[in-house]
Amino acid sequence: MTSNLVLHCGAEIVTRAMVDAVPVPRHTRSWKPLHYGQAIDFVQQQVEKQLGLSLLSEHYGLNKKGDQLFAHFSYDTGDAETGLAIGFRSSYNKSLAPAVCGGADVFVCDNLCFSGDAFMIVRKNTTNVWADFRALVSAQVAGALGHHTSMQADVAKLKATPCEVRRGYSFLGVMQGEGLLTANQATVAFQDWTTPRHEEFADRNMWGLYNAVTEGLKKGSPGRTIERHADAHGFLTASCGLSRPSAPALRAVN
Repeated sequence: MTSNLVLHCGAEIVTRAMVDAVPVPRHTRSWKPLHYGQAIDFVQQQVEKQLGLSLLSEHYGLNKKGDQLFAHFSYDTGDAETGLAIGFRSSYNKSLAPAVCGGADVFVCDNLCFSGDAFMIVRKNTTNVWADFRALVSAQVAGALGHHTSMQADVAKLKATPCEVRRGYSFLGVMQGEGLLTANQATVAFQDWTTPRHEEFADRNMWGLYNAVTEGLKKGSPGRTIERHADAHGFLTASCGLSRPSAPALRAVN
């Protein structure tokens, strides 16, 4: 599971109470702000109601004196390897339309990188924003559990597929040759495959190799985190005979 809230472009970590305290600006004829607190409550309620998942953590960042909000929520799926996270961002100054993303791999940054490997929705702040936002979130959250189940199946297959050391080297070489790993990322992945830094990934199977690759992918531009992981995931699961792709990210824009 790769999930992050990264703040390095002026936003500051804040509490939920501080988010709720930001004054909501007046709407205009063509623009209607989405109340931060109401949107957050609705997203959290939908995950709890539709998926039956409990909130593990919530993190918030405010930028531009509260005019931009970035948030990240983690949920207990009973499986730390393929957990569920939800990202949310919005604004009170017309700079960001309300957006929600979700999946096992979620990235939210105040440099405006925003992605999830299961779904992403964006809704402009026009007259019916609140009704449409709720409908979009409700529909996409409903499908998030299917993505989680798919990821669990992929992990089970990776764990069940043996991979001795030299075969792992071959896979890593191909991934570097095909541009799935940069030279720096490949160096880290080779090191972690040779000598795993975590005992739980020491088994010589494709899951151990997958996690060596994941360590390598931590090097590089944060903005491409989800894309890099999705490409690596597709390559390694295909190498285990899983021809079907994992659930694609969905984008609904209105």
